[in-house]
Amino acid sequence: MDNENQKNQEFQSEEELENENAENTSAGCAGCSGCGSAVGDVNANANADSGEEAGPESDRGILLHQLAEREKALEYYENIIAESPENGDAWYNKALTLHGLSRFYEAMDAYDTAVKFNPNDSDAYYNKGVIQSELGLFSEAVESYDKAITADPENVDAVYNKATALLQLKDYDEAVKVYDLILEKDKNNFSAAYNKALALVQLDRLDEAIAAFDSVIQIDPNSKEAWYDKAHLLLKIGRPEDAQEAFSNTLKLIPDLPDSWFRIGGILAVVGKKAESLKYLRKAINTNAEAREWAKEDLDYESLWNDPDFQKLLESSDAEIKTAVSSIDE
Repeated sequence: MDNENQKNQEFQSEEELENENAENTSAGCAGCSGCGSAVGDVNANANADSGEEAGPESDRGILLHQLAEREKALEYYENIIAESPENGDAWYNKALTLHGLSRFYEAMDAYDTAVKFNPNDSDAYYNKGVIQSELGLFSEAVESYDKAITADPENVDAVYNKATALLQLKDYDEAVKVYDLILEKDKNNFSAAYNKALALVQLDRLDEAIAAFDSVIQIDPNSKEAWYDKAHLLLKIGRPEDAQEAFSNTLKLIPDLPDSWFRIGGILAVVGKKAESLKYLRKAINTNAEAREWAKEDLDYESLWNDPDFQKLLESSDAEIKTAVSSIDE
């Protein structure tokens, strides 16, 4: 685990946790929580306000959007708006297209216009919040997500993204409350459970955090990240034996692959297994020389920083390390 994660455990987005625990979450769009709905969904009934049924011509903008011909799609929706300025769906689809073109402020203005004509359009509020989150306007994003939730209390993406924005604002207490609301409806929501645990650590509510990590592990017993974070927390509160067990479970879940050797070596250093730690660190350096510099700063290796054998290893040449690794492997 890297030094930054240990000094200030990072909250993970749904997409990141999905990559680590693919069975726990469904795929989502860039910039959103990944709980289900895609930001890029175009409203299929572009003529809803006029009472006309969607037909081949009204599908044209959708097709252009799907083909990523966004400039043509934008022109198409602008033509619709020119003929029907109060067509909220056309404004919504124009906003989506502008978002896809990274014209963020124009997109937000278009969403604002869309909700003037469709005040209960939860997706419009939600997507505006997504843009605000992308721009780092987290307070404004929370307001947009709240409006999306008011319009549709079942908009799970809006609820999750609100919690994420609250984390960015360091409003950990409020974020925990929102995660609890998510978990009341979906007790197996891995991402909500995991980020709730990390938020509790930030609040220094450590006993609650350990219980929260236990809930995460119950959802996914094979989450090496959850076991790792729980182990470090147990060390922090003075429960070394329990921490050793948690670290042991972490090691069982980490594959013995080149990109894992550095992590394994760090954990072994934490639990006081110096010889094994140096063995894996040596293998890591042999695969990637940058591991020398990582080890000097990674907190998992802190107990070895002043150790002569550790220093000798870091000062060894690439050829010496290669020879040492070859002799051990033989």
